[in-house]
Amino acid sequence: MRTGLSDHWLMHRQVVSLVNQCRRLIREEFAVALRLSDADLRQQLRHYARVSQDTRIRALLNEIDSLAPELQAEPEAPRQMYRGQAVRSEEKPSLAMAPKPVKKSKRMYRGRPVED
Repeated sequence: MRTGLSDHWLMHRQVVSLVNQCRRLIREEFAVALRLSDADLRQQLRHYARVSQDTRIRALLNEIDSLAPELQAEPEAPRQMYRGQAVRSEEKPSLAMAPKPVKKSKRMYRGRPVED
């Protein structure tokens, strides 16, 4: 699951200020509130830039794309991280390698087996 907070294109102050300008113009024109935490914020910005009458929104989006072009490519599959280091993904163990189920031990009371 992806969230907007994990997107790298929003990690630059200049890009965030441009996105906020874009959000303000979109809010004025369409009365829609976009959030920085939306997972598909960039797609929403592109959609509103296409249908907008305001050329400033298109210009701002072009500037955002020039400053943060890395998201235009297909994102790579997320890696599992542990303490900042990438962890190798291991295949799931087969049934032959799975540990045998543990037998429930008998309960003893004063040296004699007790049944539950």
